[in-house]
Amino acid sequence: MDIKRKELELRQSFKVLLLQNPNYFGNLTDCDQASPAAIIAPKISDTTFEELTCLGYNPQTKDLGAVVRIKLTGGYSGGPCTDGSKEYVRFYLDYGDGVWIDEGVVNFDAHDLPFDEHLCYAVKHSLKPKKQTCCDKTPVLPKVRAILSWNLEPPANQPNWLPIWGNRLECDIQIEPRNDFFCNLVAQLGDLVVQEIDPLVLEQISAKVAEPAKPLPVAQTYALKQSYGKKVEDARLGFKPVYQLAANPGNQLALAQSKTLKQAGLNIGKITDFLKFPQFNTSYEELKCVGLDRDASVLHADVLVKKPSGYSGDLCQDGSREYVAFYLDFGSGWQYMGTSSVGVHDIPEIPDSGLCYLVTLPVNLTEQQKVWCETGKAKIRGILSWNVPPVPGNPNYIAHWGDWEDCCIEIRPLPNGVIPGTLTPVIESIGSMPVLLINAAGYANGSNSVGLTGIESPFDGNILISGIIANQINSSDPLVPRLKYRLMIKAPSSAMQPWTKEFEIFTTTISGGIPGPQVAVTQVPDSDGWVDYYPDFMVPDTISVDDNMLGLFVPTEAGLHEIYIEVDDPNSAVNITSASEFFMVDKKAPDVDIEITSGTGNCGKFTVGDIISGTFSMTDDHSLALALSVTPTAEANGATPEITGSGGASSLSYSGGTLPGGGTAGTWSLDTGNGGNPMDPCGYNIRIRGEDRTIVNSAFIGHENWDIEGFCLED
Repeated sequence: MDIKRKELELRQSFKVLLLQNPNYFGNLTDCDQASPAAIIAPKISDTTFEELTCLGYNPQTKDLGAVVRIKLTGGYSGGPCTDGSKEYVRFYLDYGDGVWIDEGVVNFDAHDLPFDEHLCYAVKHSLKPKKQTCCDKTPVLPKVRAILSWNLEPPANQPNWLPIWGNRLECDIQIEPRNDFFCNLVAQLGDLVVQEIDPLVLEQISAKVAEPAKPLPVAQTYALKQSYGKKVEDARLGFKPVYQLAANPGNQLALAQSKTLKQAGLNIGKITDFLKFPQFNTSYEELKCVGLDRDASVLHADVLVKKPSGYSGDLCQDGSREYVAFYLDFGSGWQYMGTSSVGVHDIPEIPDSGLCYLVTLPVNLTEQQKVWCETGKAKIRGILSWNVPPVPGNPNYIAHWGDWEDCCIEIRPLPNGVIPGTLTPVIESIGSMPVLLINAAGYANGSNSVGLTGIESPFDGNILISGIIANQINSSDPLVPRLKYRLMIKAPSSAMQPWTKEFEIFTTTISGGIPGPQVAVTQVPDSDGWVDYYPDFMVPDTISVDDNMLGLFVPTEAGLHEIYIEVDDPNSAVNITSASEFFMVDKKAPDVDIEITSGTGNCGKFTVGDIISGTFSMTDDHSLALALSVTPTAEANGATPEITGSGGASSLSYSGGTLPGGGTAGTWSLDTGNGGNPMDPCGYNIRIRGEDRTIVNSAFIGHENWDIEGFCLED
């Protein structure tokens, strides 16, 4: 049997082999298993099929990204019409104290595809930094560790875990400093006082009063030249204004700035000589990877910044920008998709290995997508240029400072039923769950790209509706009206009707290659439910909407709901509608009850060594788990209530097959003698916690409910 065939068979039976022997491939340590099992087919961190190649972080948007290279045409459990398999990436951060903080896991689907070229996939995770300092203090430069694992989610809080297929990768990143408002507040009130203020309130106030960093005046170039000394050449320090003057001799501002550079002692002749013969220079920065976040339609570029200085100012100043122009070739030549950038600064504390930055650009690829089940591919090129945007429309542009990087990407098929080139609204997800994971009965099953997992799950709370209007006409003309759309929803007790409650979306505009701040836009539907559609991908300016959000629905009753999107077609008297989708709503937390029935019962007195017993129950249409516990735990010395007849379990779960979906009832017992390590005399509570399978507020699983009874334990 050839090696390739053997590898494919191992991947095909991967989950079954792990069920038989969790250490079949030998990637577990003795700490991971009670009794180490024999290793059958040794395999750790195999990158034959997939490899994590780059990491990057954008301090301004707080987005942490990774690029995964898919290397083979098969071994991914099926083609584009199947579920395929999962590529998981779990992120950890170390802020310098040696403690790895689990930041969560993301994933994407990989498929068997008939493309000989490697394919570059990007994933993104929104980071909430645990530590920030003011711009004049020591910068926060945590190390990122990412673990790529094929078809097996890396376990939480295990930063040293090794995947079977996949690999680990590390890089250092830079956290954006606190803004001036927060730093001034700390200076006036003290850090301890500020910590008592609601962080959400502080964040909202800071966002409203924050001022953008001020550019370093060219008149201060002399100070920079003095501080840089010979570490930064004149061709770097004076590059931008002289470049702009060479490109446009009539640019009076660039002329004035160039004169100031000369007064500061820079050799203008050396700068102009440098400009005459452009060639890629990666001594300060280098483009390492490019890829496509296929699910979000966002292009990624990972930039490595290498030096402590040469970036036009520190973190208290504006610094400079790393621009990346993106091109895609769908088979008939390069098409310019737009330019984006990330801000960088002089950071004396930069690690020897450099700092990893992320540049992203949302794109609209519906014109290039094929019909459902027919996947496509494209070449991607990113061109990195420091401090001046690459000339648009020139895929062979040679930057004076920077380079370029190529790869291939997968262009996913259009949703089922969408005709190429036809204006069509599409609902992509409900309650953060892709509609492909929601069955006809309205229940979600499976994991979305950020690890939210449904198990026959209904919905409740703030239900986000996300999607796109495929094949929209992009326009930079403000006189061209935006498309209008509305959500049409049918609740169990009502007819189909427009949703007229206001909601908020968050837009980002990239203009001139510079992403602006995320802006909240309140969508106020008219009496018929119509609102404006904001995404616009007309180069050079683009407008994107966070998570492709179309609406926010808050149900008022339980049961099966139906929803579709309707677009007001300006070229037709007939509105265009999406396919209808269905979702189940559960608005009720579980009913739980626990009672003490032995001895003196609830609130009774017992003696150390007694076995206390009672009853419990949990009722819910969509039960997930129940757990019994005793508090305070320290004084209980490890004693736990045991559910009678279940082998001593203190909990039951639906996914484990031991908890019926509608709930259960039974008896429990608590041995206060605890096998020779008795509970301390104390007042205790016996508790039951019940949780259901509902996806709440599009963010987490489970309505939950508690019940408590107390008792006193005496000598």
